[in-house]
Amino acid sequence: MNNNLQKLDFLNVYEFIEVIDSVINILQKERITGHIVGGKINSGLIELDIPKNLVIVGDLHGDLRSLQHILKEIDYENFLSNHNNKLIFLGDYVDRGNHSIGVLYTVCYLKRKYPNSVILMRGNHEAHMEFPFSSHDLPLKIIEYFGDNYEKAIHSKISTLFQSLYLVTIIQNKLLLVHGGLPTEIEYNDFKKLIETAQSYNIHKKTLEELLWNDPRTIQNGDNWEKSRRMYGKHFGINITKKWLTMSRTEVIVRGHEPCHGFKIDHDDKVITLFSCKEAYPKFEAAHIFISKKQLETIHNAVDLVPFVRKLDCCIKNI
Repeated sequence: MNNNLQKLDFLNVYEFIEVIDSVINILQKERITGHIVGGKINSGLIELDIPKNLVIVGDLHGDLRSLQHILKEIDYENFLSNHNNKLIFLGDYVDRGNHSIGVLYTVCYLKRKYPNSVILMRGNHEAHMEFPFSSHDLPLKIIEYFGDNYEKAIHSKISTLFQSLYLVTIIQNKLLLVHGGLPTEIEYNDFKKLIETAQSYNIHKKTLEELLWNDPRTIQNGDNWEKSRRMYGKHFGINITKKWLTMSRTEVIVRGHEPCHGFKIDHDDKVITLFSCKEAYPKFEAAHIFISKKQLETIHNAVDLVPFVRKLDCCIKNI
């Protein structure tokens, strides 16, 4: 593990702000150029060719130990040095766990050092500004780590970062990646336009809410969706999944947002949920996906992805 990622207990406020600022600038530049190696960017949407190798990480929730375990397992310095490899984070970096600052610094450090290899997506815990919720404890973590003199300034800067993160990633003809779920009302072939404008708070807050908060379920009432049991979002049914897969010309939805035993499968093998956090959810398991281009080309449903799900050891040793 790189020394910069090992000594997080000694991280000072200036180092933290510097890496946040750097990543904000990188993300803004990506939006302007519309380019990343192996793909193109349109506002909150990234479209990628099939990478040489692909790693997908689900919710982390301040679980630095699990993140470090994953990075060590994939040999991240060699992996990310090849711009044709991609490491995609599905969001929910902060809250609940003890090391939100360390996780946030680590993913930003990786994006700064390997901008063409790392993709940072937005989770519902990165949208506390639009959708307030009680478990947003990041301000307290900032105070614990840096003191209360810096809390407002750092939290404001982090909020700017969060609003710059991506909402949807498409891997050509194969995978559609979101944090939460799929919007329930959408016209055919309009999804790109929908994603382009989803970050507009006043006009498209509903779309942003559903991308970040929705969950797949079996809907019993004959409709395509029902009200969510969460504070926000909806439960979407299999017809919504099929519609989005058709529109995006992909075969599997990959999403996070729900604790599970590393992964779970829904909607007739069309949706796989990936969860990478252990600390805040000790009764569940954590996992990530590691798959090569050749292997991904053979994927046609979520079950086909299961052999490439790597569960973390139940007792992770210190890195």
